[in-house]
Amino acid sequence: MQPHNQFRFHPQVIQIGCYWGEGGHTDLYLLEGDSLAIVDAGVNDTPTKYIAPALEPYGLKLSDIDIILNTHGHHDHTGGNGELVDASGAKVYVHEADARIAADPDYQFEFCFAQRHTLIGHPERLDAARASLKVTAGRPTPVDVQLTDGQIVDLGKGIQLRVVSTPGHTLGSVCYYWEKEGMAFAGDSVPGFGSRPGGFPLICYPAELEQSIARLLELDIRAFALGHHYRTLTLPLDSIHFAGNVQAYLKESSTISKMLGSALYKAAAELPDAGFFAVAQAATDLISKQVPVTKNKDGLAVTGSVEVLYGYWQLLKSKGQAAVEGLSH
Repeated sequence: MQPHNQFRFHPQVIQIGCYWGEGGHTDLYLLEGDSLAIVDAGVNDTPTKYIAPALEPYGLKLSDIDIILNTHGHHDHTGGNGELVDASGAKVYVHEADARIAADPDYQFEFCFAQRHTLIGHPERLDAARASLKVTAGRPTPVDVQLTDGQIVDLGKGIQLRVVSTPGHTLGSVCYYWEKEGMAFAGDSVPGFGSRPGGFPLICYPAELEQSIARLLELDIRAFALGHHYRTLTLPLDSIHFAGNVQAYLKESSTISKMLGSALYKAAAELPDAGFFAVAQAATDLISKQVPVTKNKDGLAVTGSVEVLYGYWQLLKSKGQAAVEGLSH
């Protein structure tokens, strides 16, 4: 087991870095108000392996955590909910659009991840993929509070977090915005170029992502705290961006998403009679001429490719060329 890393970058906020699986790393954030809250809980064994040791230097235990603030429903952010609830009785908060995804790992797999295999004609891979997700997703854990956009979560001692709905990665992705301090705890709301080298960002709803980025650019954010060390085109590989790098990160993330959409549109135009899989392969080839791409045995990027390219494919099929071109410029 790799040791956790932690970073107190504000008197009331500690970042906790946690490892999982083969190369996975998720950043959590402990918020110290009158209530002790943690932004995301990692995978199924993260609380015992990483959160508990990070609390010890401060005289705290898992049982002291009152609230789990999930940024969205995916297993690497909610898989630890069950273990943490068992240890502390903490209440689980998540946006209403991701509540079922967070609570039910089986539903999460079918809704979020099965398409990685079915869309490219490999249903025989589903059982192994489902079993792999269950390892990290933990037990089904009820959601106590289903959040809505604009809701205020008051932790006391001046920590008032506004729920800012930022769909794109998932429909229920949110940022917890501490306006007084200019902080936004974003999870995977704006995933840059993805966290894995050679892969693509996991974006399921590209049109919504563009709207979310535009909304975030209007806020006074001086510290943008992410759920992973997301890659970009030019910025340092950081999980927290400060000051002027916040807007630069948001704008580069938009540029990256549009690059992927433009490639999908161009590939579809060149292959008018082809299905999604062939177009996705051609789009991946186009993108690899602009940035390094590590391809898997299917000729797609090792991470994120099916989701983001299919998101643009759906947009193209439902709303036509103008919709994709509008996002690509």
